[in-house]
Amino acid sequence: MKLNHLVIALGVSLGVAGGAVTAVAQPASAATDNSRYYKTYHAIPKVLRGTWRTKGYTEYNSESKKKVRWTYTFKKHSYTMKVDFQGKRKSKTIHFLKKEIRDIDYRYKTKRYEIYPTAAADSKRAYASILTLKPTRKHGKRVIKSYPIAGKHITYLYRR
Repeated sequence: MKLNHLVIALGVSLGVAGGAVTAVAQPASAATDNSRYYKTYHAIPKVLRGTWRTKGYTEYNSESKKKVRWTYTFKKHSYTMKVDFQGKRKSKTIHFLKKEIRDIDYRYKTKRYEIYPTAAADSKRAYASILTLKPTRKHGKRVIKSYPIAGKHITYLYRR
């Protein structure tokens, strides 16, 4: 009788210990594990770093007839966006610091990087939109495709 109790106690304790080990090894929730869909970065990826700009002047937006040249300078933890207006209007430079960038993601399905600026000051808020970028080649040169939030007009940024 004592041997039966000892075997049962040993079996129960091993079963509980085995269950605790598997519970620790599993993620908290399968729904929160999105590693199959995207990768999150703490710094701007090396493929995007450097100075990139459009070749010529493009439309500022679909409603405006103003023409601008965009220049982006990506550093490890920050980026700068420069808007050169065609004509005599003064250019505008907007610098986003590390604390103003919420997330940097790479989407596996679309092969695009997404940079989400946030907590920008009032003067930067108009320019703080999501950047959707895809490194690729065009006519043998390295370019970054910049996708708009709405619409279909893709802007190509060339290495400077």
